[in-house]
Amino acid sequence: MKNLLYIAIFLCLGLVSCKKFLNTVPTDTLTKNDYYNSESKLSTALAGVYQPLSSSALYGDCLFNQFATTDESFYSRSGQLVGVQVYDFDYTNSDVNAFWQQLYMGIERANLLIENINLATMNEAKRNAILGEALFLRGYYYYLLVSNFGDVPLKIKPTPSPMDIQIPRTPKEQVYEQILQDMKDAESKVLKISDIGYSGRISKTAVQGVLARVCLTMAGFPVNDATKYAEALKWAQEVKNSQVHSLNPSYKQFFVNLHQDLYDIKESLWEVEFKGNGSEGYGNTSRLGNTNGINMQSAANSIVVGYSYGFINATERLYKKYSGGDLRRDWSIANYGYINANNAPMLVEYNYSTKTNIYGRQAGKFRREFDLSPNKSSNNSGINFPVIRYADVLLMLAEAQLGQNNSTTNAEALDAFNQVRRRAFGLNPTTPATSVSAVKEFNISADAATNTGYLSTSTRNIPVTITGGGGTGAKAMATISEAGKVTGIGLLNPGSGYTSAPTVEVGTGWSASTVYAANTQVYYGNNLYTITTAGTSTANPPTHTTGSSNAATTGAVFTYAGKKAIITAEIETSTVDFTELTLQDIMDERSRELCYESVRKTDLIRWGIWVSTMNQVGAEIKATGGSSYAYGGLGGSNVTPKNLLFPIPSGEKTVNKAASQNQGW
Repeated sequence: MKNLLYIAIFLCLGLVSCKKFLNTVPTDTLTKNDYYNSESKLSTALAGVYQPLSSSALYGDCLFNQFATTDESFYSRSGQLVGVQVYDFDYTNSDVNAFWQQLYMGIERANLLIENINLATMNEAKRNAILGEALFLRGYYYYLLVSNFGDVPLKIKPTPSPMDIQIPRTPKEQVYEQILQDMKDAESKVLKISDIGYSGRISKTAVQGVLARVCLTMAGFPVNDATKYAEALKWAQEVKNSQVHSLNPSYKQFFVNLHQDLYDIKESLWEVEFKGNGSEGYGNTSRLGNTNGINMQSAANSIVVGYSYGFINATERLYKKYSGGDLRRDWSIANYGYINANNAPMLVEYNYSTKTNIYGRQAGKFRREFDLSPNKSSNNSGINFPVIRYADVLLMLAEAQLGQNNSTTNAEALDAFNQVRRRAFGLNPTTPATSVSAVKEFNISADAATNTGYLSTSTRNIPVTITGGGGTGAKAMATISEAGKVTGIGLLNPGSGYTSAPTVEVGTGWSASTVYAANTQVYYGNNLYTITTAGTSTANPPTHTTGSSNAATTGAVFTYAGKKAIITAEIETSTVDFTELTLQDIMDERSRELCYESVRKTDLIRWGIWVSTMNQVGAEIKATGGSSYAYGGLGGSNVTPKNLLFPIPSGEKTVNKAASQNQGW
């Protein structure tokens, strides 16, 4: 991590150095001149303004965990009957209170820094950059407040006294105007991301990208200011025209980079930084991949994989938005769980899902197994959170063009939208493409006479061979149960160019003149054999359906194990480049691209479909989730119009009698 993060460490330690303990002046007599009179102290104060972003109430946990239930995900604990997770809570809820408190803490720190920005003697360009970051962060904290609580107390000066807290709520329109003013002022002051060199600090294009987000929010419900489409378009175009940003050629690799602390400033405009496992004293860890990752609670294997509670599961609605060949599906939605039973420590194997097991799949965008930290903690992660990516900017540009010009064939909108889609299918984002024909799913035959005799003693994952069908590149891996059956097929690569369903074989086919070790398996025809005596195979294949072969005839001894599994593949031809664009297309693409990145609820609200969408998805899960997952519909079913906003929390209501409550709370 960069210098800003290490400055934040000192904030967590109370902003006190060893020399302070020897100071004869009581700390309660220190003035603002003592705290803001040097460049280093201003930098420390700025780190304090950033710090709430990494708290558990924001991007350290709540925004992707407790607040995650949308049409993309549900909280996968059947015993969770109350709380924000299932939209059954009141204004005393601790998560909502902490969210509010951390946002206003950031605002107060920003106000103090802004008021005292000129006390230090320093380089003016550096002073301006610090001021710009503080202004932006104040605006961003207010954006999170107003988009979640509606009218909120607007404070742009430091609180003069602990008693000066009776502040009525300011109408949301005025709050938004202050947000725009702060962010526009910041845009001319902050540094370019190419000068900063990493994405953990606010840069010029980060401000522009978030301004596009704020303006699109204002263009929709409840502000409904259609003039803001033009502004959103302008800011998104500023990012694009900067020629600083582009899409990582690999969707998966972008997220792997996040896990490995590798900055991708081409795609990542801004990310919240985290560091370590909590034992080093940095005080800046997250739960990313821990509360919302792939379930892993084996004490031995979590050392390698990373401990995860797996609280967030995918909805069938999200899964079905992806078409064949879309590489984002099996990265964002994990197509496997981890096998814990009978594994030696340090051995990682996967329990791949069946085609029908959709609700059992967990959010997979953040996978701790890709974190290279040598000493992973059970509850702490150092993975950075991506607040805004270039893909988001491109989709906002397309939406703003549509809202501004009401044209379904606008060339700029289509180009931006199609860049995101091309990357999704593993293609060059800037090269036009028509379609991709790829493997989409696998079907395992339910014929009781097949799929028997596989060995699970040495490995539970065996390769799958995919041939024919006119295409290339498809790869898969199978899971073998302890009972010796193929229970799931994981699609590792969907390939392309398939004109018909390819042939799918699980395991290794017999071949002549091959040295076979004992306890390995091969198939020949529909039969499965275990090598019980090592040797080199002759030209005579095993064909028997009972007992063992004669070594004199077959070389190695092949003992009949059973009938191999019958697997069939489904292929699908997917449109890559769209030639017309509707708002529904953009809604769906934003979900496919940005799921689990804490933007979906705000999107659904500004589109005016939050309540209806949540009620629909709640009913869907109850109807299709079966006995194992029907409970997942509780959150969606509980949503009513009052859930368009959070309640003004009890912590505020108790001390600020001038603050009214939101309707329905």
